[in-house]
Amino acid sequence: MNLFTTTNSFTLSAVGDILLHGRVYGGLRKKSGYDFVNQLINVEPLLGKTDITMGNLESIIAGNEIGLSSFPRFNAPMEIGIALKELGFDILTLANNHALDRGAEGLLKSISNIKKIGLEYDGAYESEEDQKRLRIKNINGLNVCFLSYTNSTNGIKIPEDKPYLVNTLKKKSVLKLSKEMREIKRKNIADVIILSLHFGSEYHLFPTSRQKEMCATFADAGADVIIGHHPHVLQPPEWIETSRGTKTFVAYSLGNFFTGQNGLHRQIGAVLSLKVSKPDNKYKYIKVENPEYRLTFVEREKRLRYVIYIFNEYIKDYKYIELEEGRFDSLEVYKSVKDRLRTYIPDLVVK
Repeated sequence: MNLFTTTNSFTLSAVGDILLHGRVYGGLRKKSGYDFVNQLINVEPLLGKTDITMGNLESIIAGNEIGLSSFPRFNAPMEIGIALKELGFDILTLANNHALDRGAEGLLKSISNIKKIGLEYDGAYESEEDQKRLRIKNINGLNVCFLSYTNSTNGIKIPEDKPYLVNTLKKKSVLKLSKEMREIKRKNIADVIILSLHFGSEYHLFPTSRQKEMCATFADAGADVIIGHHPHVLQPPEWIETSRGTKTFVAYSLGNFFTGQNGLHRQIGAVLSLKVSKPDNKYKYIKVENPEYRLTFVEREKRLRYVIYIFNEYIKDYKYIELEEGRFDSLEVYKSVKDRLRTYIPDLVVK
């Protein structure tokens, strides 16, 4: 696909969950000398090659200052953020069930680190003013609004004196968010809405009926692209045709991008890329086209070190995937994942 575009169109790429268990980077006792760029370098050809690159940062990155931690309450080194910036990421979504793992202190420190690194973020905020600031970027003449919400914060309550910390669909209902998106489009605040949702059931290889219902509502309210996270496995994407005759592209789950989760489908993710354009300035119609999935695979290289690969490159060197559950034929797995991703879009480009 044409990666960089011209007036009234742009390209976007997105990845799934970045959830750093201590075993990914050398263990919780390691305080320096992280090697994140080299752990991610194999997929560098897929990143930073579109007008905007985004990912779901599911671990806070408050760093050593408050103490590193792993499952069930994560806090990772801030150096992962530096690596993501170096590899071409532009915006990180922060609304997820682990946002409050280390309380308000951890989230606020994480946001401070993200700002120091120079990355945009959405879905979690340091103040009421920060929350009110819509993330709108003018990309090649189009105003693009990024919204990010999570279904839960794992039962951790948002402090009453800091209600702005995390966007949740418990505080703002599906109907209220739909109304907000309609207003954004009606008042011409933005031409395009990219909605990130942390929702669904963990480890389900297909979207739930609830995911589908929510996305149909949000699509009809004006979301042009919906990017889902949380299941930790890839789920087949879908085009949703709205009552207005427009089409929304929905990636129900992009799976894990970089994490220490073990298990065949938990180690497979994807980099999604697509093109968004406004064909005619006389109309509000937004066209989304050329969605493409590039599959990735996270390998436990050795104890306390994980590395990510482009999957179709990985299978050239490794005929089998050896896991606790057994030995899997790499090529068969690759073909099976491609077939599953084409469940709703038979001509979807998957590589």
